[in-house]
Amino acid sequence: MIFSPVLMQCSDRLSKYYDTSFLKNYPVVREELKSEGFEEIYFKTPDGLRLNGLFLSRPNARCNVIVCAGWLPGRKEKMATFFALLPDYCNILFFDARGHGKSEGPLFREIWKYGINECKDIIGAVHCVYKANGLPIVICGICSGAFNSAHAVVHLEKKKLLAKYGVKGLIFDSGWGSISSISKTVAIGNNEIPIVKLIKNILQIRGLDLVRSSLLYKCFFIPVKAVISVMHRLCIYPLVNKYESITNLFDKIHQITIPVFFIHSVNDLHADIYDAQCLASLVPCKRCWWISEGSYHAWHHLKQRDLYREKVAAFINQALE
Repeated sequence: MIFSPVLMQCSDRLSKYYDTSFLKNYPVVREELKSEGFEEIYFKTPDGLRLNGLFLSRPNARCNVIVCAGWLPGRKEKMATFFALLPDYCNILFFDARGHGKSEGPLFREIWKYGINECKDIIGAVHCVYKANGLPIVICGICSGAFNSAHAVVHLEKKKLLAKYGVKGLIFDSGWGSISSISKTVAIGNNEIPIVKLIKNILQIRGLDLVRSSLLYKCFFIPVKAVISVMHRLCIYPLVNKYESITNLFDKIHQITIPVFFIHSVNDLHADIYDAQCLASLVPCKRCWWISEGSYHAWHHLKQRDLYREKVAAFINQALE
């Protein structure tokens, strides 16, 4: 097999975007992206917040891809892996979600209202790239970025703006359908992960299913899970449930008429795969891909990079047809 020196150099140049240590160094990542042609921009949300982003405009682009980060860290730099993953015919917008990085907005002081207004970040981003070049748009969201992106598409659908803005598809990676359910599973998952790692080291076994079936896991974690569930029901659920009718996605996602590409892990400890399966069953136009190997939460683009790149490119091509 003959390897092209140009392709090998390109691969080496982009490999750092899969390195989690590199991705945590936001100033360095930002400067690297700028050296690749990204320009720093600001845009407004429908409720008047000023958000910061990095936009890559390519001369032969066929579409714009808006990449939406999860709640934590909610930073544009953390999504830089998608610069290496997305096809080179895509313009790319990364942005800081409201209250994160260099973007305006509340965060922790209104955390119990999360999910009500965050979709406006994506709507503002859609309007921004539409004004920039008028090319078709694909939205890609991870974790809460997927949840908020779906709400944004529902809103644009109701306003009859999807066709105007040329929104062609939604990538729904590690998303979920309810604030009430995710607040519980995140609390459980955050406590389960260190216990799973500890048991793996003690028993010298691999695989989440094997860990969960072990007696040590049951003795350790089942009581912990029960306590967390009770605390969530008493303390967290009453706060977030006030806004459930607004933020619940299960009774709204059926309004989405563009293709949706669902990506999820069977072993996601934060966002239960059941939510994604249920949401997928409600979308009238869908293409689904379930990752069979466990990659925990929102790590598929790092751990399954080659297959991820291939599947995402295929989806974008189909969406643009």
